[in-house]
Amino acid sequence: MLCARIVKYYSAKRFVEETGKALSEWGSTHDGSMFHYSSGMQAVMLALGICDKVSIFGFGKSTLAKHHYHTNQKAELRLHDYEAEYAFYHDLVKNPRAIPFISDKFSVFHGVSVIL
Repeated sequence: MLCARIVKYYSAKRFVEETGKALSEWGSTHDGSMFHYSSGMQAVMLALGICDKVSIFGFGKSTLAKHHYHTNQKAELRLHDYEAEYAFYHDLVKNPRAIPFISDKFSVFHGVSVIL
């Protein structure tokens, strides 16, 4: 649930800032109720919850790379907002207090390094 809330927040924020459109228009551009975080985001959140130090490598992709290793699909899925997830990873390192829905008493975000 926390993963979903964080990614939707970053996606909606990015949508409003970049397009100037109303927040109510966000759903139609991101497959609405189908929108969800990527498995990579889920893995990062799991690691943050159980590890003392987390290093994140290999996020982002070449236009030549397949979306998943087990398919020939190259296009990104609209139901994920990878750029929003990258903004979250950036805040993990540079500005963890900007991350919403996290209590000030929750200090899991120490020892995080990200190389995108």
